[in-house]
Amino acid sequence: MPLEIVIDDNSRIKLIKTQLEKSNSFVKPIKKESGSTIIRTNLDDIDQLSQYFPNETIRSYEIDSIIEKNTNTMIHDILGFTQMYFQDKLPVEKLNELLEHVPLKYSIYPPILLLNNSNKRSFDNDVWSGLLTPEYYHQLLKFLASNGNLTVVAINRPILEEGNLLRKPYNLEIIYSMEYPNDPTKLSRNDLWCQVKQNGIWQVWNPIYTMFSRGNIKEKKRILDTFPDVKNNDIVDLYCGIGYFSLSYLSMGCRNLFGFELNSWSIEAFKRGLKCNKNFGKSITNEGEPQGVHLYNENNEMSDQRLGEFRAKNNNNAKLRIRHINMGLLPSSEQGYPVAIEILSHHHNWVECPKVTLHVHENASIEEINGNVIQDRVISKLTHIAQVTKLNYQFQLIHLEKIKTFAPDVWHICLDIDVVNATTNHNIL
Repeated sequence: MPLEIVIDDNSRIKLIKTQLEKSNSFVKPIKKESGSTIIRTNLDDIDQLSQYFPNETIRSYEIDSIIEKNTNTMIHDILGFTQMYFQDKLPVEKLNELLEHVPLKYSIYPPILLLNNSNKRSFDNDVWSGLLTPEYYHQLLKFLASNGNLTVVAINRPILEEGNLLRKPYNLEIIYSMEYPNDPTKLSRNDLWCQVKQNGIWQVWNPIYTMFSRGNIKEKKRILDTFPDVKNNDIVDLYCGIGYFSLSYLSMGCRNLFGFELNSWSIEAFKRGLKCNKNFGKSITNEGEPQGVHLYNENNEMSDQRLGEFRAKNNNNAKLRIRHINMGLLPSSEQGYPVAIEILSHHHNWVECPKVTLHVHENASIEEINGNVIQDRVISKLTHIAQVTKLNYQFQLIHLEKIKTFAPDVWHICLDIDVVNATTNHNIL
């Protein structure tokens, strides 16, 4: 989807408009909304736009009107292309009917143009019968990516939740491939790797077997901006996936990163992401892995044993300086609560690193957030686990971040919770 900039400082309107015009990214007209000025662009890369305007609010928008046949404004998206492609091939009435069902929500993840699932604005609609030829798709991909890095069109069907522990997007449907234009089912799904750069960090994934959420970009940026003391300390990521947050920690110079993940395709994506980021300058071990990166394709309940094995083999059994433990499982990371506390009790050096921050991801209703229900519940459960195991740990919520909406009135949130060992630490919280 294209992006627009929300401007509250009127003195910046002309500057932003001029910069967008220089790159042919400005879309008329300028609008007003609740006292703010809205400038639309034909760009859909929020990372790119944020680099140019880091202090402005940026959001996506839907095109809510049909393009007039003789318009002078070319919208660089599927709607604009479709209007241009069919305007001399179809009657105006038929063209306008098509445009009412053009997919507006999509993402570009080279080599894939990924269309959102929709009931109305979809190529599944009967109005497209006989019109979606290989030539249409071929020209559409060339239009959207003049550098030729788009070769596949796919529809992102809803995830099948039942029995899908790894949350693999089995319902992603490939509808066109330049390699096999007349039979896209012949395309090798195992070799279909996407990549995107966010906050200067490359991430890689296979969309057939792993999830990718663009909406986590702000949370990754928050980690990069908020926790510089990660450098030279150790990180444990109990649900590392393709490296959503782990790659940010590595870019910050953490000493060791221990990542646990059940999906083997996510582990492979993580390793490919490391290579794209040139292993963040880390040396390569005799095993061919970046120094300090320890990935385990298994349940995080093995983490206590694996950290013990690492310490015995590589660290003269010295305890670790675990600055952060990331728990990024939705709809709840509760499975990881006792795992995190066990790790701290067995493997953390409280003297060298007197404070540990838990990043606890949860889904919560707006009522639970505003009423401090979710905050109190998580702290209570962590405290109970520590008390049962006779650990004198203290937990303090230092921040709640609302990351993105998960459903109506339900937010994906992250709770930053500081942990200290009251037995060895004083006056930390």
